[in-house]
Amino acid sequence: MNQLRLKKYFEDLQVNVTMAGHVRVPSEWKHHNHITANNCLYYFLEGEGTLQIRNSTFSPRTGDLFVLPAGALISYSTSPDNPYRQMFCHFDATVGQIPLFQLINTPLHISLSDQLQAETLFGRLIERFHCGNAFAGLAVKAAIFELLQFIWEQEPQKPSAAVSPAAERWNDILSYIDKHADGPLTIDQIADNFNYSPNYFFRYFKSAFGISPHQYIIKIRMEKAKQLLLTTDWTTARIAIELGMERSHFSRLFLASMDMTPRQFRSLHQ
Repeated sequence: MNQLRLKKYFEDLQVNVTMAGHVRVPSEWKHHNHITANNCLYYFLEGEGTLQIRNSTFSPRTGDLFVLPAGALISYSTSPDNPYRQMFCHFDATVGQIPLFQLINTPLHISLSDQLQAETLFGRLIERFHCGNAFAGLAVKAAIFELLQFIWEQEPQKPSAAVSPAAERWNDILSYIDKHADGPLTIDQIADNFNYSPNYFFRYFKSAFGISPHQYIIKIRMEKAKQLLLTTDWTTARIAIELGMERSHFSRLFLASMDMTPRQFRSLHQ
């Protein structure tokens, strides 16, 4: 279930990089009880000093990367005789309107074993961020997603779905929809199950995930349809029944979602 939640979060993740760079910090680099305005990645290449995140104190070394969620209370300083050289990135990350790090837990400190690849990916992100061509925005998004994937694949302690009242509520709602998506399912039914009015639930869901509950249900059904098309020899009619839909309605939705018919999709992937 945890993996299902993470998959959903990462599928809907929106990231906006606001700053990226490669610097040798000045010898007076120091701040006490600073609150981060954005999420930050700090990758340390050289130098000595200290970094305190909330109640944890670190002495970053070469190859150490730190993930600082927005709003974290931090303090930092560097050695005047050996100031840090670091790559950094400031970014916003949301799932709908919900900050990513309210929905997931991830280690704050990650020691990267493949330092060459880390520098390559970070350098690519920095270069693309400072590029002024028309496609720079797309290139930056691709680079930050690649970097985040690399970081979390390097870390033995993988991200996990956060346990908080708000996160648990959303996890319960998503799990309920996933479980019942292969049958008749209405917004009224979901709202009633969680003691919301339909209108409030609609607004609440869309503000959190950026799509309506109905669009999410269709998305889940189309994902299940693709899996069945690839792993069974069932007819389109049988798959439609399995998803609680009429064949013609299913075919129209699949075509609108995939720009091809179910038969074309199956043929393409055989």
